[in-house]
Amino acid sequence: MNEVEALEGLRNKAIKSTRMLQMRPLEYLVRAMLAGIFIGFAIIFTLKAINGLYMAESPVATLVGGLTFGVALVLIVYGGAELFTGNTMYFTTATMRGYTTKMDTMKVWLICLIGNGLGGLAFALLFSQTGIIQELGMNNWLFSVSETKIHHTTWEIFTRAIFCNWMVCLAIFIPKNMKNELAQIMMMMVLVAVFFASGFDHVIANMALFSIALVVPHPDTITFAGAMHNLLPALAGNIIGGAVFMGMIYTWLNKEKLEVDESRQSTTPVHIASKQNA
Repeated sequence: MNEVEALEGLRNKAIKSTRMLQMRPLEYLVRAMLAGIFIGFAIIFTLKAINGLYMAESPVATLVGGLTFGVALVLIVYGGAELFTGNTMYFTTATMRGYTTKMDTMKVWLICLIGNGLGGLAFALLFSQTGIIQELGMNNWLFSVSETKIHHTTWEIFTRAIFCNWMVCLAIFIPKNMKNELAQIMMMMVLVAVFFASGFDHVIANMALFSIALVVPHPDTITFAGAMHNLLPALAGNIIGGAVFMGMIYTWLNKEKLEVDESRQSTTPVHIASKQNA
């Protein structure tokens, strides 16, 4: 894999997101909401695919769940949605290289996070009207995994979230230079399955998960306070996993190659160019 080309793809994505938020903020918010909605679809797909296996205590339930949940990233990447956790990687490398500013990064991260959460909540509210969750009763996989995530310690959630977004960002980064589109999709799904099966915490997936669980009749052990206990450390851990272990490390590892490539192409950072044109 050509890491420089992959990093160029990440940089271009950060620039595109920055410009969209500046020029078409409503479009950006809607695209961020789509990511939360797509994750909601993947959660329900996973629930329906593995609930019977979970009830039967089948050892393959986790593996099947991981592979089905991988649909979420495929929908996000190919459906043109904006995912907060991916942006932690995109904007770290773009800002380290001077193509976006720290303020650009903070604005996009904030609006994307809000949009992802709103999308997951909107999906949950509409989906609650289908009666599908209610048909499964109180003993089902979705409620079980929600309860489990709530009862982990803050430190456990934080560290699990680091590993989670490290793997999710690898699922975005590695396929960048795979020429075969089917191979890209399969790699995405397999790497997402790694984080899912390992029990790591993804803040946006957890937002959608808790939203779905909380808007339907649910066990008393699933509460809004419990959800926040999970989401806050998961948010911090996901930022470190994507920004430090992916964005920073891969930019540093390829620093000399990137400098040579930039000098060859005589590329001007977008925020400097904007200042020059002002």
